[in-house]
Amino acid sequence: MANASDAAVNCLEKLGASVAFGIPGMWSLPIYESLASSSIRHVLVRHEEYASYAADGFARASGRFGLCVGTSGPGAVNIAAGLAVPCRDHSPVLALTGQVPTEELGRGWIEDMDLASIFKPVTKSTMQLTDASSAYTAMAESYKTALEGCPGPAHVCIPGDLQKRPSPIRDYTPILSKPDADPIMINAVLEAIMDSRAPAIIAGWGAIQSGASDCVLRLAERLSAPVATSYMGRGIIPEDHPLAVGPAGRRGTVSANKALSGCDLLISLGCRLTNMTTAGSSMNCTVVHVDIEPNNFTPLASIKVKSDISAFIDDLLPRIQPTKRILWFSPSEEPSDSGPAKGFAKAIASFRDAIITVDIGQHTIWTMTTVKPSRPRSILFSGNLSAMGYALPAAIGAKLAEPERKVISVMGDGGFQMTSSELSTVKENGLAIAFCIFNNRTLGLIRQLQERVYGRTYGVDYSAPPDYVKLAEAHGIRAIRAEKPAEAQDALKSFDEPLVIEMPLPRDSGVPLGRPRVLD
Repeated sequence: MANASDAAVNCLEKLGASVAFGIPGMWSLPIYESLASSSIRHVLVRHEEYASYAADGFARASGRFGLCVGTSGPGAVNIAAGLAVPCRDHSPVLALTGQVPTEELGRGWIEDMDLASIFKPVTKSTMQLTDASSAYTAMAESYKTALEGCPGPAHVCIPGDLQKRPSPIRDYTPILSKPDADPIMINAVLEAIMDSRAPAIIAGWGAIQSGASDCVLRLAERLSAPVATSYMGRGIIPEDHPLAVGPAGRRGTVSANKALSGCDLLISLGCRLTNMTTAGSSMNCTVVHVDIEPNNFTPLASIKVKSDISAFIDDLLPRIQPTKRILWFSPSEEPSDSGPAKGFAKAIASFRDAIITVDIGQHTIWTMTTVKPSRPRSILFSGNLSAMGYALPAAIGAKLAEPERKVISVMGDGGFQMTSSELSTVKENGLAIAFCIFNNRTLGLIRQLQERVYGRTYGVDYSAPPDYVKLAEAHGIRAIRAEKPAEAQDALKSFDEPLVIEMPLPRDSGVPLGRPRVLD
């Protein structure tokens, strides 16, 4: 008979796992022995937190689940820290970790940690096995939890002694359910549409998770409705489409905020309508909020529909009366921005079919306000946690998920220094990823906030940063220092191996701040 580690890994194979990111340790040795005999490729990362980020990047780019693996104690704690990102952004990541043997649990000995308490705040479920025979079922149920409904991470840990005990391999794969909309609510939405003369749509990450890109476009064309997005929902329809108005909210476009302010009906599809997406618009309209998770419903909503987004639109579209609608909305001219930072951002944005992973900082604003993705799952970033250091490991996961697509990772010098050790992972696995580093020798966004609020800066400048070109070359990776945006664009056109592009900027390069939230 197989053991518990074999059963867990066999289940992961049946569920479609192809790549696992992690670092082995004392109490995950049987798990790794099972992985070695499986079809799952293991990618050895340099830090377990970045195993979580890489698994998250894999999940977001592919639409499947990501997988990270680690040992007990500090390895598991590092994975838990990384799972905070997919937890906040509703991304399906499975984490499988070891645990100290059952006889050592709760005794405070080496590596003994209450992992259930640590993982609970950053997962949809966390499970510590007490019976080896349940390994297969635990893995399958964790998969179902991670992907069903509003997605998110799930964690299973197996004590070291249980990993080696007999455990059956079962012939079972869970079936995921997708809730349909209540017909009564569909009728309410139809009435709101019939009464509307100026409808608009805002789509979020939930619409992308549902695979609703085509049906959102069909709904928009049927209603002649402009389509805004949250930052997480970007690319749900091509952003050069006549009905696309871009992201709404605090860092949104003038057109998107104008559409939300001027419409008499707003249909929100898998978008939580937080302060980030509604800032800048008046929202004096009827709001239809469709989401698979009722906890995401906004108090602004007049009609709340619990449903998978694709299922909702598929039910709704055939019932909309085929009346001729005139597009009520005309987009506004967007303000132009110049300067070296914006030039570099435009060089990156010219590759509209690429997957672009974005870190947190000034470069986030330069890049996100410039890129216009042509399809969903093209911009990956830590939207709700703002985790610096996300972009580089997420790019590793994205490239392994979508090897045929160009992958560009965008970060500041702070985020690069935080994660540059993972360049060895990139080189080791032969991943053709371009890493673009906006280098102004400071934590630029925090510098700006300090200057604005306190009139001085403290703890934000790098007085002795490394030479990033030489650092990349030390990892065996080709690197250039692009003094002009055209040099960066030329390098990005045809790279077929790992590439680092340093883009030097003046320290005082800035972004518009508005009213700093620290003053609110």
